[in-house]
This record gives sequence, C-alpha cells and structure tokens, in this order.
Amino acid sequence: MGDAMAFPGNHKRSDGFSVPDVPLSHVPRIARICALGLAFDELFGEVCREVRSLSGADECFLYFRGGDGRGDAFRRGASDGAAEGSPDPYLPGLRMDRLLDRMRGEGTIRADDVALAPDPLKEILESRPVRSALLVPLKFGTDLQGFVALHATGEPKRWDGDVLRALDLVAAILAAALDRRRTEERLRASEARYRFITENSPDLISLHDASGRILYANPASLSLLGIQPGAMTGTPVESFLHPDDAEKVAADTRRVAEGGRGVVLCFRMRRADGSFVEVESSATPALGETGEGLRVLRVTRDVSERVRTESILREDHRRSTVGMLAGGVAHEFNNLLAGIQGAVEMLSMVVVENPKARTYLDVILRMGNRAIELTHQLLAYARQGKYAPAVIPVKEIVGEAVSALGASLPAGVGISVEVEEGIPHVFVDAQQMRQVLMGLCLNAAEAMQGGGRISVRARREGGGNRIVVEVSDTGPGIDAETMPRIFEPFFSTKSAGRGMGLAAIRGIVENHEGEIRAESRPGRGATFTVALPVSAERRKSIRQLTVSAAPGTGTVLLAEDEQDVRSVVRAMLESLGYSVVEAGDGWEAVEQFRKHQSDIDLVLMDMVMPRLSGEGALAEIRRIAPGMPAVLVSGYDQGGRIDQIVESGFGGFLRKPFRRQDLESKIGEVLGSAAALRKNLP
Repeated sequence: MGDAMAFPGNHKRSDGFSVPDVPLSHVPRIARICALGLAFDELFGEVCREVRSLSGADECFLYFRGGDGRGDAFRRGASDGAAEGSPDPYLPGLRMDRLLDRMRGEGTIRADDVALAPDPLKEILESRPVRSALLVPLKFGTDLQGFVALHATGEPKRWDGDVLRALDLVAAILAAALDRRRTEERLRASEARYRFITENSPDLISLHDASGRILYANPASLSLLGIQPGAMTGTPVESFLHPDDAEKVAADTRRVAEGGRGVVLCFRMRRADGSFVEVESSATPALGETGEGLRVLRVTRDVSERVRTESILREDHRRSTVGMLAGGVAHEFNNLLAGIQGAVEMLSMVVVENPKARTYLDVILRMGNRAIELTHQLLAYARQGKYAPAVIPVKEIVGEAVSALGASLPAGVGISVEVEEGIPHVFVDAQQMRQVLMGLCLNAAEAMQGGGRISVRARREGGGNRIVVEVSDTGPGIDAETMPRIFEPFFSTKSAGRGMGLAAIRGIVENHEGEIRAESRPGRGATFTVALPVSAERRKSIRQLTVSAAPGTGTVLLAEDEQDVRSVVRAMLESLGYSVVEAGDGWEAVEQFRKHQSDIDLVLMDMVMPRLSGEGALAEIRRIAPGMPAVLVSGYDQGGRIDQIVESGFGGFLRKPFRRQDLESKIGEVLGSAAALRKNLP
C-alpha cells in the first residue's frame, strides 16, 4: 500500500492563509485502496491518512451511511489526526440533518474561517478548536453515500482550487466504493435471508433442469420424505414420484422450462420407506448460469392432512345428506309397515282356518320383515334408532351375538371368543350391538369361502376410557382399491342389492359415540375394530323385567295422526280387551283426555304429530293428571332424543312397526309398573 507521501512544505500567502503543495499521486493510491473491495472496511483508516496528506488538513474524518436499515443515519467509519478518544463532532440530530441537506443540495461546504461560517456548521464545530473546515459529499448519482470532513486547527486555511479538484476525484472514487460496498452488503444480507428461509422452510424447495433432474433440494426433504437432500441431488424427480403421477409432473416441468406458466399440481411422492405422501406443488422459471437456459424452481408442500380432512368433510356432508334422506324414508316406511304388518297380523287371526290364505299371509309377513330390517338399517346409517340403551357387560353382548349365529356360519368356519376379565360395562342398545357383532362375523364368514377362523376379542383400550371389540378372520383380505368404499351404503364385492351392510354397522357404532376401523392386508385376512366409550355410571339396566298387569283391563287413549295405522292399532288393542279413545293429533289427545280423564288408564302416543308433538301433548296431560302412565310410539328418532323423552315422562317405548304381542307386553309392563308404584305409596 505504501506510506503516506509527505508534503514538501507549506508557504504563506500575503492574505494570511497557508497554501499546501498538492501531491496528486495520492489520488491513484486511494483508488487502489478502494479497489480492494471486501477489504475496504478494514482500510478506512488508510484512506483517511491519504486524504489528510493530500489536503494538508490536521484532522480527517470519513462518514458513511450505514447498511443496517437505519435510513439516513450516518456513522463515522474512520478518522486520522484527531486526538484519541475525542468526541465525534458530527453526531446525529437536527443540526446534522440540516447540514446533510445542504450537502445534498449545494455539494461541497467550504469554511476557510469557521468563525465566519454560516449555521449549522458553525454551531456544530463551535465547541472544538477548529479554524477551517471542508466537507466533501460522497455522492453516487443523487444518492448521498457519505462525506469527508477536513479540519485545520491552527491558523485559518484557504482550500484552494487544486485541493478541491483533487478531492472531487477522491470523492467520486470513495462514493463508488461505498455504493459497491452497500450493494454487496445488501446482496449478502439477501442471500443470508433466502438461505435461512430455504433451509428452515417446512416445504420442499427444489431446483430442476428441463428434464426434471434435481439440481438442489433443501433440508425439508428429510422431514417430508425421510431422504437426505444430497441423496436427491442429480437424480431424476420421477424416482420420487408415484408411477401414475410421473408424466404430469414431467410435462409441467418441461412447460415451465420453456417459459410457460406452471400450474398447481397435486400428486404423490414416495417416502424412503416406500409409502406415499400427498403433496401440492407449484413451479416457476428460474434463470440458470450463463448458457444453461431456464431452470425450474419447485415448491412442494405436504397436504396429506388437508386431503384427509377434506375427505372426511366431504364424506360427512354426503353422509349427512344421505342420512337425512334415509331417516325420512325410514320414517315414512315405518308408518306404512306398521299398518301393513298390523293388518296382516289381525287378518291372520281371522283366517286361521284357511291354509291357502295362511300361506300368502306368511309371504307378506316375511317380505314385511325384510322391509322392516331394511328400514332399521337405514335408520342406523342415519345414526338413529338407539331406542333401548342400558348399562350392559361386554361379555354378555359378545356371548349373545356369538350364540345367535348358531348354524348361520358355513361349514369349515370356526369361531373363538376371548374377553378380558374385569373390563368395564358399556351403555348401549343391546339389540343393535348384537347386530353389529353378528354382521361383522357373518361378513368374515362369507369372505372365507374355503373355510377359516373368526376371532372375537374384547379388551380395554390402552388409555382405559374405551372398550375395544375386534373381529378378525383368516380370509383373503381387502384390497387397497376396495378399502375406501367398504362403508358406503349398499356397496358389496359379491352382488348388488345386499342391504346397507357395513354402512349400517358404522352408523350404529357412531350413534353410540364409538368408532369403527378396518385393517387388512391382501392374503392376511381383515380385522374390524369397534371402540366404545366406557359407561360413566352403573345405571340400573332397563332390560330388567317389570311387573306386568293383567291383560285387557282398562281404557287406552290412542293418539296417532295416520288414519290407517290408528285403525290397525285400535283393532290390536280391542283384540287384547282394552277400550280405546282415539285422537288424530296432539291437541285432540289433550282435549279427549279432559273429556274422558276418569276412564283413561294409559296414553299411547305417537311422537311426531301435527299441531302438538307427543312429548308436548303428554306434558299437557300430566298437568291434568301427573301420574298418568304413557307409552311413546315412533319409527324415527329425529334429533336422537327418544331415550331422553322416554326418561322424562314416558314409561316405555314402542318402535314402529310393532307386533301385537309387543304392544301387549309393553302396555302390561307400564301398567304393572304404575300399579306397583301406587301400591308402595304411603
């Protein structure tokens, strides 16, 4: 770099100002220092020494605008000739802002005698022993990058034209160097930011050539795919794609590499363990090195959880819509079937001596029972129909279901049962839970055409809050294409029209606040797992027998809005020996009760009726006669409130369609319980 060149000497002019000889050789030396680029920061002091020697000043200060995002804040980069530890003369503030504005507008500020200098320079330097000052702005274009401040501390100093011209050259060199330095700082900061974002992004960021070969992958490849970034570099992207998705990704990459617009793609990527993850990816063109053409920058995000959630939402919406339809259809069919089945049953009593008529009536009954079963499945799918819940031991449910299978299992199919000792009870509708277990076992048996074994296991789940019942088979299993559809209504791999199947089973389980899962591997059988919440309390089971009253004694108020159903039920009641008072809706039932209060022994009330529901009608009747026994009748548990309604006032519940003997049993049960209660009253 060389030492600063000493001035040959100074001489005085007649006006009292000293005039130095100007060594212009300092200018190229300063230019060489500035050309050192990144080492420039370390050589600010050397620049100050050269400028001070060039100008003949006693003090030289170099200020520049910081690249730290503080706007127009200027800081001292170096000084030469100033006493060590001396305060900074050009501190930020209102005066300094005014001085900078003058330099932006006027350029160099020259004060041969500071005492005569205008404000704000005079105010800034009045506390320092400075006689003359020269402030040279370092401007690149219109941008003020910094300034050089030169001070003379002895006698007043005239800054003549040669010094000013030399300093103009130096200022241009320093301004360009400072601008380059600031640009490099911004570039380094930008690179650091983008490197931080890229290396810490949860999304996979990759760079590809036109053929799709991976040139770069960020560390997110490890969390997304379980593959190190280095293992992906240089590999065709097709190696990490599902075979069915490879072509559309390759086509999108080629289109973007040719300058076209990319689209948001959804596809599957292969993990290190061979499984696939659902991703969403977008590509944009990126400039490569000179002569390399366009590159393709791709950002890929794991959307498997979003896809799963969207799938669940779509399925829930579809199930809700179909469930509303199924529930409505089942309600209407139950009303129709109540009339049909009741009429056939009553007709059977009339033509009991006619074998030919008996044969046809039996066909109607069998077909009616199949229709009833289908409506029950529809209601189960709609998450309706939990009519008789009770606290029941799991072992009892499993045992009853397996026993009921009996001879239904094909030859060559064996079944084993294992129930963990001491597991808690569950609060369920026993009939529906038997339907669930029997349905799963029969499905397993059908899958094992050549024979096999069914295993039924019941245990407490790990957390202890649920009971798990597993039904496993040794059949061929369920393939990946079929698995997503097994819970669809009426779906079957065997034949069409086989009923609701697993859709109804799933509806029953979920209506009991449970969960059903299926696991299978082709050739290794299938396992269906039903998880049910543990009963929160050990309530007395409503399945226990109650005292029955003598049949055919008393008067029944029958409230039913369907005329044909009402006529059939009336005939059933009268055939059992009861007198009947009819009502076509809820309000009429209340009015009829007021008229015949002293005669009525029991109210048989449909739940859904015009003007006033069965629940509302009973509330009005109970205001008149608080202890009046009542039975609720319905074919549709709209809103899932039947068990609550029954517990709030009704003594029993009958599900449409019902048989004559069911009606007889329920009325006897409720009247018997009411009689026993009255007997025990003080």
